[in-house]
Amino acid sequence: MVQEAQHIAKSGITEIILTGVNIGDFGKSTNENFFDLIIALEKIQGIERIRISSIEPNLLNDEIIEHIAKSNKIQHHFHIPLQSGCNKILAKMQRRYNRDLFKSRVEKIKDLIPDAFIGVDVIVGFPGETEEYFEETYHFLDDLDVSFYHVFSYSERPNTKSANFENKIPRNIVLNRSKKLQELAKRKQLNFYRQNIGKDAEVLFEAYKRNNLMYGFTGNYIKVENEYLKDFIGEIAKVKLLSISESGNLIVKMS
Repeated sequence: MVQEAQHIAKSGITEIILTGVNIGDFGKSTNENFFDLIIALEKIQGIERIRISSIEPNLLNDEIIEHIAKSNKIQHHFHIPLQSGCNKILAKMQRRYNRDLFKSRVEKIKDLIPDAFIGVDVIVGFPGETEEYFEETYHFLDDLDVSFYHVFSYSERPNTKSANFENKIPRNIVLNRSKKLQELAKRKQLNFYRQNIGKDAEVLFEAYKRNNLMYGFTGNYIKVENEYLKDFIGEIAKVKLLSISESGNLIVKMS
């Protein structure tokens, strides 16, 4: 992976995203670990930004969080799967963590990195998710200091344990629960964006143009838009975050 990142850097790409299934488990078969990987990646000349796409809370330890807080390259952007805010449902899912551990990870991040964007994966409609269990998830998420939820509706897959579970949730109820969480997710994201208005930031603008606008992301994963300026594409630019556009992005002023 380090060699691949070195190759990418030579081609002029400045940001890499670490992705995969259970990336926090990296290196178990080779006597390495995820922390060693990010240390090695930070040393690559030309790579200015490193994002961690998704890491389970039981693998996101204090050492990693404390290092990210001090790092000049690893972005203040976390994507942490929760799946349910109800411990009984998490146990049925056979997750390696509970809601208390998840909450402690979020609190640790926010204590050391107040501007961090924290995205969360949630599944609604898992077999056995009663109305009480769903409300437990909803209020748990509402109280968490996170920035956005990726809401997924449970769908049965063959040859999985959950396919044989009883107490399946009717489709109309699953969709209603999904809509309720998606509305909460939008409010959380809007609040996070508002908290950042007036701040200075660095944005990597992407090679994407629509309606004579260019788009990019801050280090803490706020999507911004600005008048299209060809010379800034693929570059990291200093900006001031001004206001929220009709499309929900932050409008910026180039420094």
